[in-house]
Amino acid sequence: MRNTIREKLLAAVPELKDVFEPHSAEESSPKPYAIVLQGDDSEESPWIGFRRIVEIWPYVSRSTFGKVDALSDKIIAALDKQLLTTETGEVFSCVYLGSAGQDVVDEEWDAITRGMQFAVMALQPVGTDGQITSDPWVPALSAWTSSILGTDWDIYNGFWPLGYLRPAVMWRVTNVEIKTLAFSSYQVTKRFTAHVLGNEKQPEHSAVFSLVAALGSAIKIPFDLADRRYLTVVDPKANIGADGLREGQITVTLSRRVARPQEEVPLIRSVNYKPNIK
Repeated sequence: MRNTIREKLLAAVPELKDVFEPHSAEESSPKPYAIVLQGDDSEESPWIGFRRIVEIWPYVSRSTFGKVDALSDKIIAALDKQLLTTETGEVFSCVYLGSAGQDVVDEEWDAITRGMQFAVMALQPVGTDGQITSDPWVPALSAWTSSILGTDWDIYNGFWPLGYLRPAVMWRVTNVEIKTLAFSSYQVTKRFTAHVLGNEKQPEHSAVFSLVAALGSAIKIPFDLADRRYLTVVDPKANIGADGLREGQITVTLSRRVARPQEEVPLIRSVNYKPNIK
């Protein structure tokens, strides 16, 4: 993973003379260069997988921190929300988290620097291919989503798979309730959360607005068109400021009335009737 980041930076930021591990850089190393520090892994959640913190420190000759700012901007552009592939075929995404600390003046090495933090997401598989098809509600909601956003968007069900693509939407079920309506029927209600990840051509906020507006006006979405069955849309909400990867920006409740299976009993073969019983 570290070597993949190194190669990406060298290709995307030609100003960098080299990208080092912490022990490899020396006082005489030509500037500007960057140092990559790898942090701990943490298992975030089933739909994300693993999260690893990586710090990148761009070093420039001691002059003005404006040069550090310019180099930092190019590093962010090269890594933030970009999909990178390792030599073994693993695919991961880097998300810029912000500064790793204050400006630093290294007088011994005659350099100035400032750290940047990136989260490496979905570095390892989470035990699934990212699609849940056993629940027919999820593919139905995914198909409806694709009809709203178009074929440029990838739609995932239940998990972010290893090597997910942007722009993408991932739907997952967060709550299920069953309510009896009558002896012959009951109502199934499911709460869904949508995680929306955009890119430069397809911004996240535009997709969030489009989806929540479409949910608000849809009333119902198709479930089984052959049998004319639909899912009723209730209480769609959007939080534009939420983290699309970890939290999800849209929540909505879908409900459907289901006929209760009728129990089969033996038929009555005959009835005997006697009007006067003594």
